[in-house]
Amino acid sequence: SKGVSINIGVIYGGDSSEREVSINSGRAIIHACEKLGYNVQGFDGFDESILNQKFDFIFLALHGTFGEDGSVQKILENHKICYNGSSSLSSEHCFDKNFTKILAKENNILTPRWLLIDNNKIFNVADIDFTPVVKPNKEGSTIGFSLIDRLSSLDSAIDKSLEYGDDVLIEKYIDGKEITVSVFGDKALPIVEIKPHSSIYDYKSKYTKGESDYVCPAEIDDLLSKEIKNTALKIHRLLGCQVYSRVDFRLDKDNKFWLLEINTLPGMTETSLFPMAAKAVGLSFEDLI
Repeated sequence: SKGVSINIGVIYGGDSSEREVSINSGRAIIHACEKLGYNVQGFDGFDESILNQKFDFIFLALHGTFGEDGSVQKILENHKICYNGSSSLSSEHCFDKNFTKILAKENNILTPRWLLIDNNKIFNVADIDFTPVVKPNKEGSTIGFSLIDRLSSLDSAIDKSLEYGDDVLIEKYIDGKEITVSVFGDKALPIVEIKPHSSIYDYKSKYTKGESDYVCPAEIDDLLSKEIKNTALKIHRLLGCQVYSRVDFRLDKDNKFWLLEINTLPGMTETSLFPMAAKAVGLSFEDLI
């Protein structure tokens, strides 16, 4: 690209509950683009003026609602502007955990048992014969997430989740390891195991330095590792994802792995999980960008 002037707009931040993380992704991407010699301009949140500027490419560093749910992708598609990641339809489907889980189940991919409830909160407590995790159906970064040890706390956990959307998943908690698989192009990168210092991998564990340890490649035997990676590729393809994604699983003590969700705009800071997996195969952050 030397000698060719390529104009890139980076959109980060915005109004979502993942604003802080998104700003960090945006900064890292802008810095990498500058080092690569591109003309780059950052935008905190989407602005109509972006559509009238002559950008060759828009790099979305948004996370969560509006950024990852297909909305901004649809606007860019309508204006025939190139951007990173999956199409608006694929993004919308992936952001809907319930949709992803139904598709997984139909294709014999294990996913923890779950109930989807809306703000009428109608469900039968007798259906919950498992330790429940409560989380918004359409949200990321464990925002509005609770692990329940007593069913008496269920109502308040649901209310907390409903602050972030119209429907909530009550999902069976899988005891085991937290693992994630980054898909890049048509390959799965080395698996990362996340070891939070607290009992669950919550927002604090994810984004506070020193709150979690990471093992990459994860210490999982080759055969099982291959199986997990193939499943990540399978769900990536079933959902029509493009370019990259990150697929989160729980690995239980019987070596069964359970799909939790797929992220179409994974975090892109220097220390995020996706760049960490890329680094394990010799790709620097700039290479990745």
